[in-house]
Amino acid sequence: MIPTVQRSETERRNQPAKPSSPVCILLNPEVAGRPLRRPWKNGIAVGRAHDLLRADLCEHLRWLQQEIGFRACRFHAVFHDEMAVARRRSDGSLAWQWCRVDQVYDRLLGLGLKPFVELNPMPAALASGSQTMFHYAMNVTPPRSWREWHDLVRAFTAHCVERYGLPEVRQWHFEVWNEPNLPCFWTGTQEDYFQLYAHAARAVKSVDAQLRVGGPATARAAWLTDLIEFCARQGVPLDFISTHLYPQDEFAEAREQTAGGREPGTFFAEQVQAVRRAIASSVMPHLPVHWTEWNTQLAASAAEVSWTNNRFVDSLPGAAFVVRNMTELDEAADSFFYWVASDIFEESPLPHAPFSHTYGLLTIHGIPKATANAFRLLERMRGPRIAVEHTGPIPTFCGAVATREGESIQVLLWHDVPPGRAAAPTWRGVLKLARPRDSAGADQWVATTSHIRSGAGSAFEAWEALGRPETLSPVQLKYLRQCAEPAMESHLLKVHGTYLEFPLALAAHEVLHVEFRPQAAAAEDRAPAEAASREELEARLSGKTNL
Repeated sequence: MIPTVQRSETERRNQPAKPSSPVCILLNPEVAGRPLRRPWKNGIAVGRAHDLLRADLCEHLRWLQQEIGFRACRFHAVFHDEMAVARRRSDGSLAWQWCRVDQVYDRLLGLGLKPFVELNPMPAALASGSQTMFHYAMNVTPPRSWREWHDLVRAFTAHCVERYGLPEVRQWHFEVWNEPNLPCFWTGTQEDYFQLYAHAARAVKSVDAQLRVGGPATARAAWLTDLIEFCARQGVPLDFISTHLYPQDEFAEAREQTAGGREPGTFFAEQVQAVRRAIASSVMPHLPVHWTEWNTQLAASAAEVSWTNNRFVDSLPGAAFVVRNMTELDEAADSFFYWVASDIFEESPLPHAPFSHTYGLLTIHGIPKATANAFRLLERMRGPRIAVEHTGPIPTFCGAVATREGESIQVLLWHDVPPGRAAAPTWRGVLKLARPRDSAGADQWVATTSHIRSGAGSAFEAWEALGRPETLSPVQLKYLRQCAEPAMESHLLKVHGTYLEFPLALAAHEVLHVEFRPQAAAAEDRAPAEAASREELEARLSGKTNL
């Protein structure tokens, strides 16, 4: 395994916060391994299907695709009544209509995103009750008839295959429901959900056996092995496991506890790793694991848990959390779908303020948050990984990873400080790059840095300094867009012996990307053309001579 700088659990637990000593990060391009798997790139989420009929949300997705390039998109409520998929005829039979569904999937595919289909909610025509969830009121009750639920899912799946073709739809995933372990999302029992799942899975497979279906899409990694055991026992198809996790889930169920002695900042990664082990020990050990919701909603204690007013989705600390966890958990899952792409999002009424502690990577104005920039820098980490080692202590929750693509060496460093930990001093040291043998003739290199910090790559703090205005003037909007871009600099370095050296200074919550590249040879001046006489030039302009 290629070394990556990060702290071990023992180091993290035993070393208190103290001023960091200079550390040397050693990069060795001659020790190469496989590329990062980048499971975070496999998915992004938006709030609900109907949102994708909005031009502004699609523009936000287009920007994310240009800058980052996610592979699939998940969202709630494809069967919501606002999508008009099901109605009763006068004779009591059901009729299906797919016009708005087609508009949504056409737009998604046009953006280069595969649907990660979430089969929910219950159309009113099929529902057994009237309980709803969210501002847009999606029905969360079981169907009146399991047969009708089966028929809806089968008709929907068959229509997708007819419209987009079997080779295309075989690349999609069909996920049954959303967080059925929470009463607000499912009024039935666990047994009822298993029946819902079984009928949906068999309906999907009745269209084509190679289509992929899974679940249980639960909150906090619940019911995973229960569903596996049910499917194995009943012979129900199950192609993948999906579930959700947010860092403040640590406190959400046991609000009187204080993390049970767990060190602040370790919960998210520990849970992800625990699920991977649980699936590997199950009767279906090779199932892919998709985390179809997660984000940077953090809390230091049970008293600070907030789902609607959590500043960590907007502010600088989110960047380091994204980079640290998506790097350290690179081997631990098959996908991580960040919840969500944009603040064009209506679980509550649409946000008013430019920053409103809504979950998006982009604000309602399309301003990239620190989290969006974290993914932009992660996207640069292409090519085989190279060895990263260190001399001297690495501060807790700091780390580095490096890759090589062609002549370029890419290095990504983070300084995460989870809530509940003491303020951390600036991480200082030096990056030391061993010159690759195949570039021995290059004595000068260029180091280009991209730095996410307050006011440069994180515009939230700049908005706060403006007084948190709800309405932005054109000048203020331009200013915040400027503040949303990471600070970039270029430095010319000389090789000292066989090494390049570059100073490192990374304050709490900051993220730094460095590209090392040999300085390109200067373009040679072309030999000046022989000067033409004034008479010749005038003759050419008048067309009297052949050019």
